[in-house]
Amino acid sequence: MSELATMPLSRRLLGPYLAWAFRVALGVIFIVAALPKIMRPDLFAWSIAYYRMVPDNMINLMAIALPWIELVCGVALIVGVAIRPNLLVIAAMLAIFIVAISLAISRDLDISCGCFSTGSEKAASMTRWTLYWDIIWLAMSVHALVFDRGWLSLDGVIKKRRAASA
Repeated sequence: MSELATMPLSRRLLGPYLAWAFRVALGVIFIVAALPKIMRPDLFAWSIAYYRMVPDNMINLMAIALPWIELVCGVALIVGVAIRPNLLVIAAMLAIFIVAISLAISRDLDISCGCFSTGSEKAASMTRWTLYWDIIWLAMSVHALVFDRGWLSLDGVIKKRRAASA
């Protein structure tokens, strides 16, 4: 019988298997979120501006840099490279997104979050579910930070090879 089958349910839920699933899911989510923004940074800049939280002189820099950070962190999480630092970056971004979305909702701004699309014709207005999803993803990243052991990761393979050759 496999180790997973004999493991108590609580340990499976809190263990490295779920952390691996969360890590890979977050990687996919952030890659999918990054691609439209990379393709159209001009439209993403408008999404940032609509929040009315960023100084005008920082909007274009954010519109160019943020999607690439999302993409690199997403790929790194899937491949399993520098897992903890990338999870920390993802968690920090999600915390900032949660604050921004909360403020936009509290100010009754009728805007799209700019999360997965850049064109206003494609994007639906932000709702509380936008906020709830970010909170869920933040919880997933915290779980992965605590329980991920590098299972099925490039970091894990490198660590095993170094240990075997030592």
